[in-house]
Amino acid sequence: MDYSKKIQEIASKLFADNKINYFVGYKQNSFDDSQVPFLITDPAEIPKLVFTDRSVFNLANYLKPDHTKRKRVGLVVKGCDSRALNLMLTESQVKRENIYIIGICCEGVLNEKGEKAQNCVECVMPDPVVYDEMIGSPTGKREYTINADIRELATKALEERADYFESIFENCIRCNACRHSCPLCYCAKCCIDQETSTLYHGANTSSGAMHALMTWSLHLAGRCVDCRNCEKACPSHLPLHLLHKQNESVIYENFQQHLAGMEKDDRGAFYKYSLSDPDDFIL
Repeated sequence: MDYSKKIQEIASKLFADNKINYFVGYKQNSFDDSQVPFLITDPAEIPKLVFTDRSVFNLANYLKPDHTKRKRVGLVVKGCDSRALNLMLTESQVKRENIYIIGICCEGVLNEKGEKAQNCVECVMPDPVVYDEMIGSPTGKREYTINADIRELATKALEERADYFESIFENCIRCNACRHSCPLCYCAKCCIDQETSTLYHGANTSSGAMHALMTWSLHLAGRCVDCRNCEKACPSHLPLHLLHKQNESVIYENFQQHLAGMEKDDRGAFYKYSLSDPDDFIL
């Protein structure tokens, strides 16, 4: 999967036709074989644009800053990225007319070990759900399966499961890298910020960190698209997907098989209601 030349051609035409002020894509890292997000305003830098199975980051996050929010932007998105973008559009965080979307029919990206990433193996929608131009051959929606780690956790007793979550998330340093890397965390002030915390004491205790992460994950319940930008940004390498995938599985089972960002103007699971919805999970 190498769409570098095609993306360079599209970017060149967009700048030549004066349709964009910025283009957000990927470029090769200077010291290893990984890639990093790349925001350009000068067409002379277009030859640096790349797209391969190392293009892992969700670039929709780069629509949040003020300097891009009010500009015309060319943006590269994979399937999961486009679902996040769909939600940003639905939640009025970006204007559709300001974005030219290059949608990639993704074949999966690789992790640090050179293996296909877990979220790509379990991906429900590898094709873009919103785009102006599509690259690659669409393969369609796939059957939803509960995340392998969540299935394993379900075999543990509740107390054992709680102890497990406490132990792995006690290394959270409350740096907020997870929030800042998430396209759907766009609140100017967050209730879990240490500096302006409205719900939690500012001290970085294990219990405070765990409760903050739980609150953060619940704010993303029914909205997370499993791009795992948060895990890539986490300096403590925490398995943050466990929180989101647990919420996702509960919501899928109890809210009419809802999956975030799949449909235009779909505001999310908690805006849906049916008399047939089960309620035995409500305390």
